[in-house]
Amino acid sequence: MQFHASVTGVTSILVVDDSASYRFLLVNLLKKWNFSVFEAENGEEALDILADNSINMVISDWEMPVMDGLKLCSTIRKNYSDRYIYLVLITVRQSVEDLITGLDVGADDFLSKPINQSELRARLHAGERILKLEATLDARNQKLSQAYQQIEADLQAAAKLQRSVLPAEKLIVCGFQAEWMFMPSAYVSGDLLSFFQLGNQHIGFYSIDVAGHGVAAAMLSLSVARQFLNGRTVDNLLISSSDDPSGYSITSPNKVVSELNRRFCIENDDVTSYFTLVYGVIDVQTGIGALCQAGHPTPFIVSGSGRVISIGDGGTPVGLIDSADYEDTIFALAPGDRLYLFTDGIVECESTEQELFGERRLQDLLASRSQDSMPAVFQRVQQTLIDWHPAPTDEYQSDIHNGRSVFSDDISLLVIERNNDSLIQ
Repeated sequence: MQFHASVTGVTSILVVDDSASYRFLLVNLLKKWNFSVFEAENGEEALDILADNSINMVISDWEMPVMDGLKLCSTIRKNYSDRYIYLVLITVRQSVEDLITGLDVGADDFLSKPINQSELRARLHAGERILKLEATLDARNQKLSQAYQQIEADLQAAAKLQRSVLPAEKLIVCGFQAEWMFMPSAYVSGDLLSFFQLGNQHIGFYSIDVAGHGVAAAMLSLSVARQFLNGRTVDNLLISSSDDPSGYSITSPNKVVSELNRRFCIENDDVTSYFTLVYGVIDVQTGIGALCQAGHPTPFIVSGSGRVISIGDGGTPVGLIDSADYEDTIFALAPGDRLYLFTDGIVECESTEQELFGERRLQDLLASRSQDSMPAVFQRVQQTLIDWHPAPTDEYQSDIHNGRSVFSDDISLLVIERNNDSLIQ
């Protein structure tokens, strides 16, 4: 009976033994079974041969000078993680402790001296089955790795697309300045925010938080944002022509949100798919604004002196109840005032004791920084949240405007500040 290694793919075996006569017998036996055989008289020589040849099975004596079989096994396991090499130790040792030692350093199997040919064939059959399984697993892992790389590339492209919808990081419109902090929990976010000019006398703004995370939430947030993008829509949802001296009419925020809710309830058949929203407008000449809160965390104004005023009355998330009513809340921004809009990823951020960060802590933090620059405020908010919800390692603490974050929920914060040189008419 001949053993044809080529049938299952194992064609190269390295025999390592300091006994030339024993090595000669074993090498010739393996060649008779159609293996391509290499030989070495110690572990160091074996490593040199392995470095220059594609060998996937090693049969090595335990006791050898220069480098013994145990050291050879451990070195191979350390240096050849890119492919699997099946390791068989030849030994006269029979104790359980010795076998455990051999397995611990990476040996797959053992042969007792003197070697029985039938047993050797059986051991080689077993080794081939393991190597075939390893090769199959490696091929599958390569396909999975390629698929993961493609998915990662797609997610990065989606993240780039989503970030392209965000406003400029420091945007000034008619004496009002907007800046933002945006930290997706994954590549893409269910949060979205914007600040834009509406006609000649108004600015619009919004903060969106879609239920859930990841791609599905991000795609829905982009779909909603299309209704707002730059304040222009094909059906004049936000602004329409009129006979007023200004030439246009601003749609009140509550009517905008009501229409979004109507449209979404018609198109949506998934009761778990909905979003919270704050949408508002500000008259740049007077500083008077109106916003509609739809289940979103309550916005607030921080004055230059640090006084906090909450704005909003709660409201129902968009997409849950088709007959939901929405109302506007009127507010005024004086020069130096800052209007903050944020998502629940901030206030629901948990400490290691599972305590929520909460709106009060956020208000107190931002009030205490009322005179700081906005980059300094965002840096302080980010660091405070990281301290509150510590990461496993520092490598996951991403920059404010860069990629993924350590937090389990998307985090976004939009601030609109009326510049001190603005005058209320």
